Amino acid sequence: MKYKAGIVGCGRIGSEFDDDPKRKQISTHAGAYRDVDDVELIAACDLDKDKLERCGKRWQIPLLYQDLGEMLKNKFDILSICTPSTSHLDIVKEAVKSGVKAIFCEKPIADSLQSAGEMIRLCHSNGVILQIDHQRRFDRFHQEVRDFIQDGKLGRIQQVSFYYTAGIANTGSHMFDLLRFFFGDVMWVQAVYSKNDSRKLDDPNVDGMMQFCNLPFCTIQSCDVQSYLIFEMDCLGTRGRLKITRSGFGIEYYDVGESKMYSGYNEVYLAPSLIDETPSDSMIVAGVKHLIKCLREGRLSISSGEDGRAALELVSAFRESADRAGTLILVPLTLNLIEGDFSG
Repeated sequence: MKYKAGIVGCGRIGSEFDDDPKRKQISTHAGAYRDVDDVELIAACDLDKDKLERCGKRWQIPLLYQDLGEMLKNKFDILSICTPSTSHLDIVKEAVKSGVKAIFCEKPIADSLQSAGEMIRLCHSNGVILQIDHQRRFDRFHQEVRDFIQDGKLGRIQQVSFYYTAGIANTGSHMFDLLRFFFGDVMWVQAVYSKNDSRKLDDPNVDGMMQFCNLPFCTIQSCDVQSYLIFEMDCLGTRGRLKITRSGFGIEYYDVGESKMYSGYNEVYLAPSLIDETPSDSMIVAGVKHLIKCLREGRLSISSGEDGRAALELVSAFRESADRAGTLILVPLTLNLIEGDFSG
């Protein structure tokens, strides 16, 4: 059986990233659907006629629409939402009403926690799988890093640092989701607005720190995207050190050994990685395959609406703390309502 898919939003993540000759793996929803044999991409929708026509021609999509309601008169199994987060709730409402079985939604899940909660409620009550495109969850390499950490191969985690660019909501959504994927839920955050510009007026860079429920501290530090891209993690355990490099596509592993300089001390030394970093499927292709498996087996996605909301909650908590000059903000945010420390 082939699942019928449609796309709303024919911009960068919907279609255009795959026009970049430097990208070696499929990087768009349209490209992923075309790459997976079990899916038939039958329709696309965008308000911008030029983008819509380019997307249709690029991926040989038979049905093109500028009106979502008209497109949804077709019967879809899967709908990809590749539009700005402000539109996600309204599109989900229409999609659920039309009878779709699964929604593959871009991050961040929504523009507010209230909207995210309503999206989750609508999908659950109508039996629709909601999958958020936090792509690293679908990737074998990142899954192996998580297992390596959670199996205790680094020992007790002492400190974590993360470096990012291009906005606390844009890139930060991926960052917070990945950190939760590795280390679990967060207890509290403290943050300030960064002096390194995100170049986005509505999505600033924010620096800060947070504590996970299972004790590790993590610092979050931003850089100016016009200088270079960075998306890297440095994790120090009692048995070694692990660094994710090259925007999440490389790894450095350091083992503990006797110091060559000081008697009675150990140091960490670069060692062969214990995790295979050989590229696997493109992450978004893996995401489509995972979503199809969820449809066939009737189970939730590994990147669920709840996971998407949790990442957005950390974005919101960091901004709230920065707005309050570094006030400690408890997570979940409802705890701050109880304490009277959070207004919204």
